[in-house]
Amino acid sequence: MDNFVSVYVLTSLYCDSNGDIATRNVGVTFSVHEAEVHRAEGVQNEFEEFRLRTDWREDAETSSLVAAMRHFREIVEEMQRSALQ
Repeated sequence: MDNFVSVYVLTSLYCDSNGDIATRNVGVTFSVHEAEVHRAEGVQNEFEEFRLRTDWREDAETSSLVAAMRHFREIVEEMQRSALQ
């Protein structure tokens, strides 16, 4: 099972105020076909593909668990300090 989704950032070349060629992001799409249409509109257009993980819920749950464990550790450390005083 593929746990990634492709996101395409559409870019375009332009001349900045110094006359230098620069790139600017002009859009985002999940469709490779839309990205290819953008690129076909002119030589100044291009796109970059980024692959993002789709199991973000698992990551969020892991982050919540880690935060809870750290909070519990702080409580135990405080109890230990109190016991030693």
